[in-house]
Amino acid sequence: MAAVVRRRRDGSFVLRLPEETIELLAALGAQLDPLLDDQSADAGLRRLFPPAHEDDVLAEAAWQIEQGAALRDSRRGALAALAHPADKPMDEDELVTWMQGVNALRLVLGERIGLGREVDEEEEMVALEAALVDADDPEEVATLERRLGARQLYDLLSALVAHAVRALESAER
Repeated sequence: MAAVVRRRRDGSFVLRLPEETIELLAALGAQLDPLLDDQSADAGLRRLFPPAHEDDVLAEAAWQIEQGAALRDSRRGALAALAHPADKPMDEDELVTWMQGVNALRLVLGERIGLGREVDEEEEMVALEAALVDADDPEEVATLERRLGARQLYDLLSALVAHAVRALESAER
């Protein structure tokens, strides 16, 4: 994948992504946004809202009262940044916010498809593709296609985060 986040001479950044990718990111952000109000409704959100005080229920409740809304608002801002047009330059703060939105999608998707466990990701992709070739039951094919698509999306999101990091590192030089 060519550099999809480029630093311009004036210090701003621009996304070099197909419009379909921008639309996909914006749509996924819009789907995730309403789920932020009830983290218990979706296990995938656990990665976005890890407990601050895992062993102390009262301290955790206090932290949620004091900081929970600010964290949700920050996540919402990052998800809204995903609708940034590809041809409109961003400053460094806007790029960081966009990257946080992409990473939020990546974390939730990774949790949903079980990437927290010890698995060779490349080996799993090969196994999924092989199983898809051998599958003849339409229901099994649909399930495998969804799993493969989710893995491909996760890889795309990971690559986008990496490109943003590289662009930000180039700005520091």
